[in-house]
Amino acid sequence: MDLRADFTSLVALRAKGGELTALRNLSGSEQVRQVQPLLQFDPDGSAPASRLDAIETAIRDLSRLGRRAMLDASAVAHLPGFGHGPTGPLGSMADRLADPVDLLDEAGPIAFVPVVRSDAGEPAVAGLGRLCHELGAGGALRIRPGTATPGNIERIIENLALDLGRIDVIVDLQYVPEATAARLDEAAAVFGTLATFGHFRTTSLLCGSIPRTLARTSTWEQARTEEILWEQLARGDAAELRPGDYGTVHPIPGQRFRSKHVALKYTCRDHWFYSRERAPESDDPTTESPRARTFRVVCRHLVESDSFSGPDFSWGDREIFEAATGGGQGFGSTTKHVALATSHHLAYLAQRHAA
Repeated sequence: MDLRADFTSLVALRAKGGELTALRNLSGSEQVRQVQPLLQFDPDGSAPASRLDAIETAIRDLSRLGRRAMLDASAVAHLPGFGHGPTGPLGSMADRLADPVDLLDEAGPIAFVPVVRSDAGEPAVAGLGRLCHELGAGGALRIRPGTATPGNIERIIENLALDLGRIDVIVDLQYVPEATAARLDEAAAVFGTLATFGHFRTTSLLCGSIPRTLARTSTWEQARTEEILWEQLARGDAAELRPGDYGTVHPIPGQRFRSKHVALKYTCRDHWFYSRERAPESDDPTTESPRARTFRVVCRHLVESDSFSGPDFSWGDREIFEAATGGGQGFGSTTKHVALATSHHLAYLAQRHAA
């Protein structure tokens, strides 16, 4: 199968329960024809072996749909159980993908695109550069503005030992609540520095505007800063710049805790639609859990709004509609809202940037 290297939008997804469930429910190659998933290991979660199993499955599933995953393991490279040496978890994943597991897999190894961050040391960059050559899919360089000096970028490119045409560059601004002139200038300066090196395979702007916690209840809207900032930059010299976002979660991982509220974050053309309610504390064992009942209310708010895309838009939208109208089950899961919102988000990206 000819796996695609080009894309029109990038999405950075934590390799965790909700996001991986959404990927498992992709049903056709058209859903990733224009969308490039970047899977990033999260430092918190289940045992390393279980997480490696789940990510391996996601990479194999995406490969069957004709899309190579980007994979960033920087956050767990120092943790035991994920792998050893300069390639660490990514080397372990390459070994896992070397052979098919069933008749649906390719005959040869399944490749992915290793991601190198701009704060990585030289041994790690060189090791990942060798892995990029071994896999034959090129590499991705994830740059944060604080490390985007010409000298540092040159150092990484030299240690990767890849032609620029084999490198996807991702400028990662992380959390950007507003598209201010300062953030626009910051991003433009980084892209200006990158332009002095030549033409990379692709160049993307990655950022997210969802706050770490929502502070209101009921429903409200928030501008999608991710798209506003990208559109402002793309009007200038960065016409080939691809937009990137963090799906439906805050860009920076934080401590896990069980919220007393249930929320749904829903992607729309020019805004986020938020629906959030507090779950009651009482629990009736003869009915659904308080979280499940509250999730149905949250979904009903969305379905009754002008922002809902309809039940046929994605797997997640069908589940949201079922929850809102009294059908379905399993809505008390703490990862369900992320799975359904991410499913809708992937479908939105596939249609939004398909032209």
